[in-house]
Amino acid sequence: MLHTFRIAAALGTLGAALFSSALYAAKPTAADRAWIDTCISQRKSSKEAPVRLRKYCVCMQQIVEDNQPFENVTALERTYPPAHQMCRKDSS
Repeated sequence: MLHTFRIAAALGTLGAALFSSALYAAKPTAADRAWIDTCISQRKSSKEAPVRLRKYCVCMQQIVEDNQPFENVTALERTYPPAHQMCRKDSS
């Protein structure tokens, strides 16, 4: 009985931790949103679905250091090739 209670308590604690971490995830700042919007506007010529473009740009924004400014997305992708490939895969 005590063993079952400990397992239930451990699962409850784990569930609460996972739930609360999702609730308190960092929300994008105005600078983050501007960076993402710039990324999306520069990638529009690729004719990708808007949802896929947003996922890709959000992924890249989370990886790039301090919203590093960039001349164009191609230059950014060359600076972060593994991240670019990972974000491309995750957005599809």
